[in-house]
Amino acid sequence: MKDEFQILQEIERYLEGQMSESERAAFEARRKADAALDQQVLEQQIFLDTFQQYGRRKDLQQRMDKIHASVNMEQLRPKPQAIVRPLRKSGYSRRRALTNLAAAACIALVTSLATIAIMQQAARQKSTSQYEDVRRVLNNIQRSQNALIKDINNNKKAPANPGTYGGTGFAISTNGYIITNYHVVSGADSVYVQNNKGEAFKANSIFEDISADLAILKIADSTFKSQPLPYSLKPQAVRLGEEVFTMGYPRDEIVYGKGYISAQTGFNGDTVAYQVSIPVNPGNSGAPLMDNEGNIVGIITGKQTTSDGIAFAVKSFHLKRLLEEMPKEKLPRREWTRKNNLNTLSRVDQIRKLEDFVYMVKVYN
Repeated sequence: MKDEFQILQEIERYLEGQMSESERAAFEARRKADAALDQQVLEQQIFLDTFQQYGRRKDLQQRMDKIHASVNMEQLRPKPQAIVRPLRKSGYSRRRALTNLAAAACIALVTSLATIAIMQQAARQKSTSQYEDVRRVLNNIQRSQNALIKDINNNKKAPANPGTYGGTGFAISTNGYIITNYHVVSGADSVYVQNNKGEAFKANSIFEDISADLAILKIADSTFKSQPLPYSLKPQAVRLGEEVFTMGYPRDEIVYGKGYISAQTGFNGDTVAYQVSIPVNPGNSGAPLMDNEGNIVGIITGKQTTSDGIAFAVKSFHLKRLLEEMPKEKLPRREWTRKNNLNTLSRVDQIRKLEDFVYMVKVYN
């Protein structure tokens, strides 16, 4: 019991920012190595958030009570002697009292609504500050779009330090269809994708699902062809604690990351996504999340800013649904029924095969 109490004290000090840098680094290393401890930290964070929300509700109730208490209703009522005055004057007094009463009630109502609106806005801002998409901000070069496309088409090389935003995408067919996050390509003037060999291709967003934060890109070069997909799509739910890995472009080279499913829902209980304990950085948006056998189980979309190593991934079921909803004229050849060729390979060999199917996505606004 004493050990559990000490662990709880450590978790509270960690969440409240009371640890030194060395203590925090040591504690985070323990979290990564101990799934049970990591789960305790997550549960304590949820408990503290719930407690804070209860405190805010109580504070709001107290403010509303003070507002209503500040309005002296007795002073607004007509005095008893008003009934012995002439009828005309008595009617005027009653009307004036009722007018004052209505005005006071309106003021109280407006004040209450304003207080609620301010607190809701503050809550939204706090919630937003805890979630961050992981697209990558690039150095935008002032060059014409036509010049960039000419470079891409003629040289098959990406311009130096291009674009406004960057992310990751991965192939969903052999003929140039790629999935990424909607927030990566939202508002783009032009998009291109780059493979691990440095070859760049112009791409267009042809189908989007804003609610699931997904977008399907199509490489504009009709002659583009890749090898058969070595992985398969797994739309079924992944079990809590199951190991997963990802490959993305937080840098100008592909980066591997490993972790596990830490919750069946995403940020603030979002049922569209998983919560994953895995290291992600800006540029990982749209990266594939895969199980040990090489099945696609999700698409990385964001991370929690208040805790290191907490990421979120859209469940692969929503990718399956998006493919099924695509119009027939835009529907890529379905290749998910192919046999998974990664399940018998070591992780190193899985990564070597996957590198050819994971792309850097770069966006110009």
